[in-house]
Amino acid sequence: MIYKNEVQKPVQYPYEINSQMNFIFRARMLWRDLATWLRSYKVSLYGGVGNTDELSQRLFRLPTEYGGILRVFFGDHNTEQLMYLLTQYIAILQSLFIAQINNDVDTINQYAQQAYQNVNDTAAFLASINPYWTQGEWATLLNSFTSMQIEEATTFLTKDYTRNNDIFDRILSLTNIIGDYFSEGLANYFILNQNLRGT
Repeated sequence: MIYKNEVQKPVQYPYEINSQMNFIFRARMLWRDLATWLRSYKVSLYGGVGNTDELSQRLFRLPTEYGGILRVFFGDHNTEQLMYLLTQYIAILQSLFIAQINNDVDTINQYAQQAYQNVNDTAAFLASINPYWTQGEWATLLNSFTSMQIEEATTFLTKDYTRNNDIFDRILSLTNIIGDYFSEGLANYFILNQNLRGT
């Protein structure tokens, strides 16, 4: 029985569990960080503000930063493949933005097609390494993220800043949904592996 004035001690979990849960919380922020740094890059590229090259370098550090987290769950081989897909995705979007500035419609369409192919490949890969993720759900989420990135870039070009802010709000809301799906899948995957170890 617990009396009214008794202070309950917090549950102490093994270090490994606490460490894994911290990794899961951090991994949840991947898509928000990606959206934020992509926006900073676009502000610099389209508006001539800040150092575009430095922002580009910052973007390309994201796959490595999050690779260190995901390696704990999925090992070296799968993590390297995911890092490659994410790095490729960033490079494709950057090329698409530059093509927009140059008003090169054919190149814009080419890179848009590559971006959607990349996220569909990523969706298939994520579903293949974690039974708690589905290809269809990831494809829906990442295609929405990509279309919003292109839409936001267009508003920078047309200087439609009211619509630009609205799109960025929607991107941030979407990253919360993606982050939840991402972290829930990691948590369930971790629990599954813990249960398998215990049997």
